[in-house]
Amino acid sequence: MNASVKEELHQALRQARAGVLQTVEGLPEYSLRRPVTPTGTNLLGMVKHLGSQEYGYLGEAFGRPASGGCASRDRLAS
Repeated sequence: MNASVKEELHQALRQARAGVLQTVEGLPEYSLRRPVTPTGTNLLGMVKHLGSQEYGYLGEAFGRPASGGCASRDRLAS
């Protein structure tokens, strides 16, 4: 992957991450943990999921695999 494409993808990731954090910043804990779907998904769970995907999948995709593992990804794999 050439440096230009990699930088574009990294910039898009930074913008998406900033948007998610802007959405949840300042919310009370109840709002972060309150289930918002019939399956019980909440905002905190979504942020945790996005972080684990970024840590694991994107690290592998860009040749920098996670060194210590990620608790939520490890739990899903077993």
